Amino acid sequence: MKSIEFNLIPVFVAIYEEKNLTKAANRLSISQPAVSKSLSRLRDIYDEPLFHRNTSGVEPTTFAMDIYPAMLAAQKNFASTLVNSRSFEPKISDRIFSIACVSPAYYQLIPKLFQLINKAAPNISLEVHPLFTEDYESDLRLQRHDLIIDMMPRERTLLSFESVLSEDLVVVCSADHPRIGSSISIEQFLAEEHVVISRWHARRSLLGADDFGDLEQRRIVYRAPGALEMLPVIEGTELIGMLPESTIKDFANKYKLKGVPLPFDLPNIDLCMIWHPSRSNESAHQWLRAKLKTAAKQMQGER
Repeated sequence: MKSIEFNLIPVFVAIYEEKNLTKAANRLSISQPAVSKSLSRLRDIYDEPLFHRNTSGVEPTTFAMDIYPAMLAAQKNFASTLVNSRSFEPKISDRIFSIACVSPAYYQLIPKLFQLINKAAPNISLEVHPLFTEDYESDLRLQRHDLIIDMMPRERTLLSFESVLSEDLVVVCSADHPRIGSSISIEQFLAEEHVVISRWHARRSLLGADDFGDLEQRRIVYRAPGALEMLPVIEGTELIGMLPESTIKDFANKYKLKGVPLPFDLPNIDLCMIWHPSRSNESAHQWLRAKLKTAAKQMQGER
């Protein structure tokens, strides 16, 4: 491809998102004939109409819908290289950072992060998403998310990651559970019925046999979408679960629950921030990661 053809990428993105050639031209600060000429060139390259006219402008073809994510990612990746070459000024920036995170991080870590960001950079916004992805590399490379917050990757990965917060897990049950007092044995733990946090893309729990082999023997009767959604289920039944100790403390006044020590050795659960290595030296991304680490340190200091 000739270098001039790379200039067609922002034109395609603008037309796709604006659904109107005039609006796309205004957005790009070029003339409408220039947009029409670029669109014609794109049609020749792909041998595909890309857009069909309608009463309000244009609508994309199925093919255009298919290539839009890659075109948008190409534009964002190029823009990020320009950002890398300039210093980031948080006080005047209006960036929107996108973070996808596992549910236990929603209730303290992310609000603490937002407080720090809002104080230092009031025009910067956060978009927080549930961790509805299994292809971390693709989502981070295409910049659907700036960061992912999840447990430490178990498998080898090309992504960059760093632990930010270590959590102690406890068994959680109703405060007046008829069979569980201040402790629980491994036999009793496995004999009870369990509530777990589910992974959206597979019928398995957030913690499993990879963490402790005997967990495979649990009888799981309820899979909740997140940590907070487990609490009313456990409060109103004789079911038990495992959650970070901080979560029990945070909601002790709302739910009649108690936490008891695990009856087996389980390493502390590390929450990590995960990002694509292409963003490592981007000044804005470095600033975001630093704020997240500060938020995590403040959380641990308050415990």
